[in-house]
Amino acid sequence: MNDIIRKIKMGKSNAYLVNTEKGYILVDAGMENKINKVQEILTKISAKWEDIILIIITHVHYDHVGSLYDLREKTKAKVLVHEKEKRLLQEGKTNFPKGTMFLSKIISKLGNLFLEGKFKPVNPDITIEDYYDLKKYGIEGKVIHTPGHTEGSLSVIIEEKNIICGDTLFNILPNSVYPPFANDKKKLIESWKKINKYSCDKFYPGHGDIFDRKKFIKTLKRKK
Repeated sequence: MNDIIRKIKMGKSNAYLVNTEKGYILVDAGMENKINKVQEILTKISAKWEDIILIIITHVHYDHVGSLYDLREKTKAKVLVHEKEKRLLQEGKTNFPKGTMFLSKIISKLGNLFLEGKFKPVNPDITIEDYYDLKKYGIEGKVIHTPGHTEGSLSVIIEEKNIICGDTLFNILPNSVYPPFANDKKKLIESWKKINKYSCDKFYPGHGDIFDRKKFIKTLKRKK
């Protein structure tokens, strides 16, 4: 396992704990009632709740912010989100994104009809537009705007070689990292082109296993 970034499976989605010189950054907050998964990792690395100094939300969907309220209560960490999703986080409810494939289109319609993407509301401390430097948190890293899956989707680049990409990329299919859900497919591909300029070689998705640049480039070439 990467000694800088640790994957935490929190229900349907992944969260990631990033080790910095000043403490830890948590990227995403998983499903509801999953803070025990974070506690397990903290215990393993002999860290405390208050060692988490920043929580970055890649996008405001219930499976990525379900435990955010409880995590902030435990850690007292600052919460960062894109400005276009601040209101959603404060309201505690989001719709399911549009499907990009036949089956996911059906799932999206049914989800919006019969299920509620509710979670405990949180008022964020930091909202960003296009870019946010993480140097003051003790690491060479940045947060960039990568819309497509949602309007305010974010990705986190660590040390110019690792990218925590939320649902901008999925790794649930053997030969593709194209997400089954995205509200704007054109913006999604533009975000992929933006990501490609950074030459990251390790990708940490919100769903599925960590994958390499080769799989990303292979899918990008097919979708251009």
